[in-house]
Amino acid sequence: MPPRTRPSASTEPVSKSPVDLHPACVIDGTAQLTGTYLIRVGANTIIHPKARLNSSNGPITIGESCIISERCMLQAADTNGLVVGDAVSIECNAVVEGREVKEGTDVEVGNCKLCPMTEVAEQEVVPDYTVMYGYSERRIDASGSEGARRKFLDKHIEALKALIVSNPAKFKA
Repeated sequence: MPPRTRPSASTEPVSKSPVDLHPACVIDGTAQLTGTYLIRVGANTIIHPKARLNSSNGPITIGESCIISERCMLQAADTNGLVVGDAVSIECNAVVEGREVKEGTDVEVGNCKLCPMTEVAEQEVVPDYTVMYGYSERRIDASGSEGARRKFLDKHIEALKALIVSNPAKFKA
């Protein structure tokens, strides 16, 4: 009897979204870019395998030098869209649904800057370097590590460019 094989899952998105991908971005072929609004990705941004960007509710704009990790879900809250600023790192399994993530933000699951299940009220603006945790608790990160963080992020992006096979043509109409 021949060995059993699992049927391979299709890597084609359910429905392709209109895209504007910078030539210097890296996007894995197993990422899913779906929806009806434009998805724009900036230079040196890395989109990992199995990341999902859904523009069904509004456009998504991702800035330069961002890392969108495995199994993340990004979705605009409404037709105003979602803007992810430059140098944002969104870690594995994080879900981002909203209007804006400011430059230099880390969205992590586990050891967090913006903890899981933390909610930001509509129209609330969270100041730079705020750490959100617990039940609406906030503190300012005064460690002074912004420059070191950016150097680490740039090195991380260069390493990922060598590891992830980019396939942006798959997402263009």
